[in-house]
Amino acid sequence: MLRKRGAPPISPRIAFTAIECVRYRGSRFGAGFGLVNLQTGVRRMKAFAVSEQAERELRRELSMRLGELEPLGCEVAGDGLTPGSYVYALRQDPGDEAVRRAVQEVNRKFFRPSIRAHVYAWGRHVDVFKGVGYPADVYQLYDLERRLRGADLWVSHTRQPTNSPGRLPIWSHPFSSGEWVAVHNGDVSSFGANMSFLESVGFLNFVGTDSEVIAFLLDHLTSVERLPLEEACRILVNPFEDYVQDGRSQGRSVVFRGARLDGPFTVVAGYSDGKDVYMVVLADRFKFRPVVVGEDENYVYAASEEVQIRAVSPDARVWTLEPGSFMLASSSRGVIIAGRKRLDLFVRPQLSIPRPEPVGHVIDASELGYQQINRLLRELSQRGVSDVSLLNVRGQRYIGVGVEGHIRVRIYGTPGNCLANLNDSIDFEVFGSVQDDVGDVMHGGSVVVHGDARDVLGQALQGGEILVKGNAGNRCGIQMREYEGRRPYLVVGGRVDDYLGEYMAGGVIVVLGLGYEGSDVPVVGRFAGTGMVGGRIYVRGTVPRSHIGYLPPRRDVLQYLRGLWLDGELDGRAFESLAACEHLDPETLSRHLPPDLLRRVMKLFEHKYFRRLLVEERHLNEAEVHELGPVLRAFGEKFSLEREVKGLLDEKFTVIHPSTAQAPKPVVSEEG
Repeated sequence: MLRKRGAPPISPRIAFTAIECVRYRGSRFGAGFGLVNLQTGVRRMKAFAVSEQAERELRRELSMRLGELEPLGCEVAGDGLTPGSYVYALRQDPGDEAVRRAVQEVNRKFFRPSIRAHVYAWGRHVDVFKGVGYPADVYQLYDLERRLRGADLWVSHTRQPTNSPGRLPIWSHPFSSGEWVAVHNGDVSSFGANMSFLESVGFLNFVGTDSEVIAFLLDHLTSVERLPLEEACRILVNPFEDYVQDGRSQGRSVVFRGARLDGPFTVVAGYSDGKDVYMVVLADRFKFRPVVVGEDENYVYAASEEVQIRAVSPDARVWTLEPGSFMLASSSRGVIIAGRKRLDLFVRPQLSIPRPEPVGHVIDASELGYQQINRLLRELSQRGVSDVSLLNVRGQRYIGVGVEGHIRVRIYGTPGNCLANLNDSIDFEVFGSVQDDVGDVMHGGSVVVHGDARDVLGQALQGGEILVKGNAGNRCGIQMREYEGRRPYLVVGGRVDDYLGEYMAGGVIVVLGLGYEGSDVPVVGRFAGTGMVGGRIYVRGTVPRSHIGYLPPRRDVLQYLRGLWLDGELDGRAFESLAACEHLDPETLSRHLPPDLLRRVMKLFEHKYFRRLLVEERHLNEAEVHELGPVLRAFGEKFSLEREVKGLLDEKFTVIHPSTAQAPKPVVSEEG
């Protein structure tokens, strides 16, 4: 959470309230808080030590390298099992590089044969509080509410980092380096390469977790290499290469390739350059880990779940990051890079979502867990109650799971992940937005969402309807299927992100793109229909062919064609025609290449994700109008969009479904 210039400082109580919403995501093996304050200017160092003797030795080693340290006391006393936390001030600051080098040398010396002490923070503007336990345990351990009044930026985290045993606080988030403090969710598979890169530039000691290297990389790229924040973020998120248009950025990406992150990750970090305070949020290019960001008049937010933001700002504008993107914001400038094209089209104020009066049996869910909510729903259904209204829903997961019988449930607030999973007969209506994994393996009933949906909407959906008025996130409708005459329908009124209908085997997805008319923003992200073997996807308007399926990079195909031309096997005019084509997909290639060359070029398309898709931009036929008409009319009635929906069936749609044609067989004997 970042304070905009002029807004009140963020109190530790607010930071605690937001992370406590997702206590169930964590474990007793690690939690912590970090802050950034622009006005503080004295460098403070913080260290864990297993004993008073170890602390004295550590202080002596640091003083030999940096000059006299002023002890500021013991924040948390050790108990023989866990180390104590000690704080020092540098009376004469020798500069970032000298401090960084001294910290690395001292930490390496005290790391073997067992960890006796460890310096974990050494900035002028950054402070870190971490320990073994849940957020509430760490909050009380450091007595943050009494000790601190507020900060320009807070980050908080629950659960121990991956690749660590989690029994000591040195392994807990946040991790800090210089003026950076970072928290991370995921598993960085590039950890070894990242460590090698850091070792090559002078980092000598690691506690052994992938999260720590992220803070080190951010510090090195901005403080030592002096890269702009945007460049450092772009290197770390490691986007698909064709997303990097700037040649200079591409060159830096190659030079610092050892700093690029890979694997599933979300990173939230805070930083100060002494003039401003910044927040960065990074999402991996496949967006395998959840993250939502938002803002209101006074603050900028980032969180794993939307309910965390709603807990402290009920009416904030909230949006998701596009895969392989990042958000950058500062206290003085607010949101600088939103991590999404045309944010003005994507988000709408929470106040614009209708909140009609509750109907039927009313339940205040503010103090209830999901098991209590579901028990009440089961009891009411068995008593024959047909309408239930759940008020003050605050991120409870699994609502409706295990509840049978036909019942209408109206939800006021933000339901947590896995709403309506395995649903058979309940009709849900949400007057707000929904989080991840709604309608997983749903085979009946309905879910109506008056706001936006996040990632993995309708996974393995095999019956019933899901209608979303706004936008939806990543991997919507993946693995959809139909059986025994049940055909599921997923309708999104706005746009969706990457991997729509991935591995889809049945059912119907409709994306209407309402509000995007006349804009240059595609209403579906990349890789729509990847691995699709059944069902149909209808997208109003034109979808760039590069956004459909999983095609090899255009430059790879063009390079292969160029080789054929240079060898005299491909006619020069045919090569020029193909080079002028924006998308080199199988259909385009088949129009320009003879069968023998087509078979050879198609080797580039051979991977487990590739399926031949039939893509048509056309008007709907009579059978499609007959099938989709009732679904779209229901969509219009639910969201009071009858006028907007009325003429949609007469417009052109991009229709995507598996091709019955078989891909040409490869020439097995060819090499290279």
